[in-house]
Amino acid sequence: MAPLDDTTPETRFDSFDVHRTSYKKIGEHAIEVAILVPKNIKPGKHPLIVKFHGGGLVTGDCLYADWIAAFWIPFMHRTSSIVVLPNYRLLPEHTGSDILQDLGDFWAWFNAGGVDDYLSTTPTPTPLELDSNRVLVTGDSAGGYMALMSGLLHAQQGLKAILAQYPMTNYLRMQQTDTLFGLPTPGPEVLAHHLDGVVPGAVVSSAVPPARAGLSYCLAAYDKYLAYFGKEPNMWPIECIENAGSMPPTWIIHGGADSAVNVEDSQAFVKRWTEREVRGEVKLSLLPGMEHGFDIGLKESEEEWLKEGLEWVEEKWLG
Repeated sequence: MAPLDDTTPETRFDSFDVHRTSYKKIGEHAIEVAILVPKNIKPGKHPLIVKFHGGGLVTGDCLYADWIAAFWIPFMHRTSSIVVLPNYRLLPEHTGSDILQDLGDFWAWFNAGGVDDYLSTTPTPTPLELDSNRVLVTGDSAGGYMALMSGLLHAQQGLKAILAQYPMTNYLRMQQTDTLFGLPTPGPEVLAHHLDGVVPGAVVSSAVPPARAGLSYCLAAYDKYLAYFGKEPNMWPIECIENAGSMPPTWIIHGGADSAVNVEDSQAFVKRWTEREVRGEVKLSLLPGMEHGFDIGLKESEEEWLKEGLEWVEEKWLG
């Protein structure tokens, strides 16, 4: 087993018992949720981390390890946490309203004891007692959107803190370019071809990258994102924060050279939070020159700013 602070995507889950169940069904389609239980977990009461995957709300899967930053693994073990990773429906087959309905249904399942109920029927080496009064919500990119919307729409006593990695606080829009992350960018025909193949009524709630990866660019660069997500402004954190009375303590990290999610959106979100005097602390860490996903290989032991930020989150969550 790789050292906890030196895992790769291939070894990310080696130190966990990995479970996969579902939190809702649409017809015969189950929308899945993964649960990670540290193999070395000790008896006692364990806090929870709810982690949403990224992918522009277009692609991704709850157990796609390439998008789970290396620093999370020792953090999860150090805090002796049970980690819950939900899927949700994806664009363009579904709308922003559908995605937010899944978010609400996930939290309803979670708050009704869905994780406890599942684990109680699954043999585990150690009896598990979950502390639903200590919940950390996190996510990267589109997952950051889901984490922030969890705080804005589904805040509860047990939701103690949020960590949002380069979150979508507003809809995706990009300048058209010849390359993105070193690869040729897709033309608008890629979206058209995809839409031609959509089966009416089909439910899509998981896509393991690189599947559908070009669709995010197509929606953002060719000004099609809101045509499929929906144009209601109150479905975005940047608008919801205007009327928020309070939010859990929140740490946002964002690369200053992010070409996928505008860093200015995170800045604008924090500015509105501060100007509206929303109750709850917010921290924004901007990393100059860093691209989207810059933190995937980072180790807490090698980055002082990361160590300090995680200590802040841990104190708000577990202190």
